Amino acid sequence: MSVRLEVVRDLTRLRELEPAWSQQVSCWNQSTPFHLPEWLLTWWDHFGSGELQAVVAWKQETIVGLLPCFRHSWQNARQMTLIGSGITDYLDPFIAPHDAEMTVGQLGAYLTEAEFDLCDWQDLSAESPLLSLRRHEQLAVDVASETVCSEVELAEDFGQYWQSRSSEMRRNVRRYAEKAERGGPLQFDVDCNATPETLNVLFALHTARWRSRGESGMVEANHSAKFMRCVSSALARRHVLRLFTLRWCERVVAAILAFSWKGKLYGYFSAFDPEHESLGFGRILLSRCIGYAHETGHTHWNFLRGDEPYKKSWGAQCISKCRLKIRHRVSPGTT
Repeated sequence: MSVRLEVVRDLTRLRELEPAWSQQVSCWNQSTPFHLPEWLLTWWDHFGSGELQAVVAWKQETIVGLLPCFRHSWQNARQMTLIGSGITDYLDPFIAPHDAEMTVGQLGAYLTEAEFDLCDWQDLSAESPLLSLRRHEQLAVDVASETVCSEVELAEDFGQYWQSRSSEMRRNVRRYAEKAERGGPLQFDVDCNATPETLNVLFALHTARWRSRGESGMVEANHSAKFMRCVSSALARRHVLRLFTLRWCERVVAAILAFSWKGKLYGYFSAFDPEHESLGFGRILLSRCIGYAHETGHTHWNFLRGDEPYKKSWGAQCISKCRLKIRHRVSPGTT
C-alpha cells in the first residue's frame, strides 16, 4: 500500500485532524509531550506566522506521518520552519516506523517541487528518519550537531538511586534541608491542575532570579507567559502536567513545571528564590521531584536541553540531536 501526502494550509483542517493525530502520537514509542497537538497547536496560536504548511502522510485512512511546518520570510529567504521551534526541545515529527521509508521518500519528492529557499529543522533526533532525505539527488541536505538533551534513568528503588549519587551531593542536600528547617518547615507539593496562582509564583521567581543576574529570563525574552499558561491548562486536561513546588515558611521558594508522558517526567521550566540561593532550595526540590518520580513509577527524569555539569551529578546521560538544513540542489549550468 502506498503513502500519499496532504499539505494542510488551513488551520481549521489541521484542527479537524487533531483526534486522529493525537491518537497516533500517543501510540508512537518515540513521542514526547512536545509532539502532542495540544503543545504544537498552542504554539502556533501564540507564535505562528506566515503560511501553514503541515505535511500529513496517509496510508489509506490512517495518518502515518505528520510534519507540522510553516513557510515564512526570514533573512530575505522563504524558510520552512517546524512548528514549536525555539522553545521546544524535541521536534522530530511523527513518522510511523513501519512506513518511514515510504513517508520520507514521498516527503523528498514533495520538497523537490515545493516553493522555499531553505528548510531549517532543529532539535531533531540524531537518528531521525528525516536524515534519509540526504539520499535524494535533487536536495542538498546539511546535517549539523544540535544542543544535546539529557536524562536520568531511574533505579527501581529511590534509596538505591540516591546511594549511587556522590557522598558530597547527598551530604549537601541533607545539610541544605536541615539549615532551612531551622528557620521554618519545608513542604513539597504537586499540582496537576496549573492553578493561575502557582503559575504566577513560578514566573515571578524565574524573573527575579534572572534579573538578579542582570539578565532577562526565557519568559520575558520570548514573551511566552501567555503561551505557557494556555499550554499548561491544555496538558493538565490530559493529566500530563505536574507543577512541583517547595514551600518554606508557607512561601513558595522553588518550582518546576514538568510533564509526565509515557513513564518519563520532563522538567521543562524551573525557578527558585534568588534571595535564598544559599539554602539550596533548587537542589532540595529536585531531589524530592526525583523521589516523586520513583514513587509514581516513572522510569526517567528528563532535563531536556543542555548538558550542564549539575545534571551529570544527578546521573544524567546525554541524548544527541541534530539539525537539518535543506535546499534545492542547483544543477550544473543553472543560474
